[in-house]
Amino acid sequence: MSTEASENSKELLSNENSNEKQESEGPAQKTANPIATAMNSFIHSIKDSEEVVYNFVPLAARVHNKRISKIKENEKHALELIEGEDKQNQALGTKKLFDVMREYDRIANANVPETIEKSLFLNLFSSFDTFMGELITAIYEVRPDLYSSLNSQITVSEILLFSSFDELKLKVLTDEIETLRRKSYVEQFSDLEKMFGIPLKNFKNWPLFVEISQRRNILMHCNGIASEQYISICTKEGYKFDQAISPGTKLLADFDYIEDAFNIIAEVAIKLGHTLWRKTQPEDLEPADEHLSEIIYDYLHDKDWSKAICLGEFSVSQRKISSELMAKINTINFSIAHKMSGNEETARKILSEVDWSASTNDFKLAHAVLLENYEDAKSIMLKLGPDGGELITESAYHNFPLFSKFRESEEFLEGYEEVFGYSFISELIRNKDDKEDEKPDEIKASLKTTSKDEEAKEIVH
Repeated sequence: MSTEASENSKELLSNENSNEKQESEGPAQKTANPIATAMNSFIHSIKDSEEVVYNFVPLAARVHNKRISKIKENEKHALELIEGEDKQNQALGTKKLFDVMREYDRIANANVPETIEKSLFLNLFSSFDTFMGELITAIYEVRPDLYSSLNSQITVSEILLFSSFDELKLKVLTDEIETLRRKSYVEQFSDLEKMFGIPLKNFKNWPLFVEISQRRNILMHCNGIASEQYISICTKEGYKFDQAISPGTKLLADFDYIEDAFNIIAEVAIKLGHTLWRKTQPEDLEPADEHLSEIIYDYLHDKDWSKAICLGEFSVSQRKISSELMAKINTINFSIAHKMSGNEETARKILSEVDWSASTNDFKLAHAVLLENYEDAKSIMLKLGPDGGELITESAYHNFPLFSKFRESEEFLEGYEEVFGYSFISELIRNKDDKEDEKPDEIKASLKTTSKDEEAKEIVH
């Protein structure tokens, strides 16, 4: 294995030397593949939406409940005034009671959490549509020969309006993408299958994706009322309804449903992006493998086990892997995802399918840690020493999800101090102090507030 391959793999497994690597490379940075860029952008849009759901939907529910409590207090006060002897207070109480009844009417018809959930669900597909456009544009950017397969009709007079051939190509591609976007997702995937000569719908969660996309349509256009078309399309694509659904059934997109939708849409986008990347650029297998591994690594760090498991399975099922080293990294990450999610037996089974006896000490350490053979793991740490191995360095012990449980053991703490000459805790404190100096930039927003906006200001700040 070359030194360059070793460095790439080390970054994937431990992800700890990115700053040093950038400094050593200088200004001549490697340009990211545009397909990877499209996927990265979509992944971050999913994460943004997830943060809004997890943080602000519960907040909206708390604000809603707080409003109800306040209305009840006002109602109680109004009734006390009405029941008193003072005529002026009775009049004031009557007015307050009318105000309370109006507030009750508003709150009875208000459901801010549901509005946020629905908006985010619909926005999810807006982001997905953007991703599809960026993905196809990226493919044609790296494979300009594919333009010859487009059958766009354009007149001579229209051609003469363009100042360059590149502008004409962009126009043709944009029209092709807009034509594709106007179709259903089932039709879009069928067209892409024909365009690239590869099956794209043969994965377990395809029926779930179809149902999610069809529910988006009825939420957008029919206020969530199931139609015959919705039922027919879902059934045709293999979706099994949990309970009998008939036209006229009211369907929602609640918290749990949206959480599942995030997982499904992320899976579809990443699998589609990587499948077309590998199909259209078979010579780019190593960067594609690295990118997929980085995505899984990030999900492990985020403790998003469901996505890490889904994509881990996808990574180990690839017919072609750029190297045996990458295949083992994929296996380790797949096993980590299952173990951390509580699927201990599955994690062990995944490991048992590979012979680790001839592997480097890096992989032997990973194998021992995942099996919780901590005495063996400590011995291997000592063999690796302060310089580390081909993949694992000191910062990997701090950062890599593989060691999250092992770090809590006596064997790890003893081994770390023996290897590096100082305690793990002292190094944690030093790293914390370094982080204190790294102040993130604040997001500045122009907020126009009035006396009625105090609660909103409190939430924002």
